[in-house]
Amino acid sequence: MNKRQHLAKSEHARGDTASGDDKFLRRVLIVAVVAGLVFLAWHLRHTFVVAFGAVVIAAMLLAATDVVRSVVPLGHKWCLAISSVLILIVIGLIGWIIWPDLRSQSVSLLEQLPQAASKLETEFGLEITDQAGDFNDSFGGMFGRVLRDAANLLQTTVAAVTGFLLVVVAGAYLAIDPKIYRRGLTLLFPSEQHDRVANALEQTGTALKRWLIGQLVSMTIIGLCVGIGAWWIGLPSPLALALFAFLTEFVPLIGPFVGALPGVLVALSDSWQTLLWTAGLYFLVQQLESNLIAPLVQQEMVKVPPALFLLSAISTGALFGVLGVILAGPLTVVAFVLVRTLYVEETLGEPLAQEGDER
Repeated sequence: MNKRQHLAKSEHARGDTASGDDKFLRRVLIVAVVAGLVFLAWHLRHTFVVAFGAVVIAAMLLAATDVVRSVVPLGHKWCLAISSVLILIVIGLIGWIIWPDLRSQSVSLLEQLPQAASKLETEFGLEITDQAGDFNDSFGGMFGRVLRDAANLLQTTVAAVTGFLLVVVAGAYLAIDPKIYRRGLTLLFPSEQHDRVANALEQTGTALKRWLIGQLVSMTIIGLCVGIGAWWIGLPSPLALALFAFLTEFVPLIGPFVGALPGVLVALSDSWQTLLWTAGLYFLVQQLESNLIAPLVQQEMVKVPPALFLLSAISTGALFGVLGVILAGPLTVVAFVLVRTLYVEETLGEPLAQEGDER
């Protein structure tokens, strides 16, 4: 009897050891799989940004489609086709009307920026120079580095254009039937979470479309104000300055400061009076945008704290480069709505504060 008990205990001990080895091996495999996924995600992070760019394009097309559908009683695909054609016509007309002047003014602006930097060195005694010896002799200072970077950038122009076309085409496919992709993404989660995930994706898509519409309105108003103000002051290349301000306005908080740099530098190369007028112009435009345009445009948009946009631009720039900074705004909106919907509302059960409560 004792011998049998001893054998049973030995077998039980061996079973526990085997079970412990299996658990340890399972944990090692899980850690290895997670580490592999993290490694893969890190190397595919630029692909993620490109895919999100396609989502942004799709949101723009869907927003335009909603506008057309409110006027024309047709199906989704027909309204999408009409809105796409209208967008191409508007872009073509703008390009046909202002492209010759815009091209010449852009070239003139690029030629004047090095002169403005040289005057900045003279007026303030700054050393905006490169210590790279021979390269400094060939190009000179900070703008020599800019020209060198531009030369390197030319080598990737074809790839950039190809990538942009890929993003546009992918965005168009997403916009044709977004329900398929939304349903496929929902199926990745457990069945009991389908309604919750579908609701979060619906709210995220609506918020992204509204943010893009509001941002486009703000960009257009800022571009017009800067262009008219630059023309009234007498700055050279007002169209180029307006276009630059229009494009940089897409990046919240950081974009307006970047958009003002060319105008301020060009004004500095003229006179102190022109510089003061130009600084006043950009200051007035930004005050108009932040205190009047943004509150009116964003009444029906998701309210994202400004600090989140700043932190997002810094972090996405560190992770994804320039493209990450450009897409920091929509990325922040999507992340904010998903966290608010899936975690704050659903998991924590916290009701959202109304606008009247916040005030």
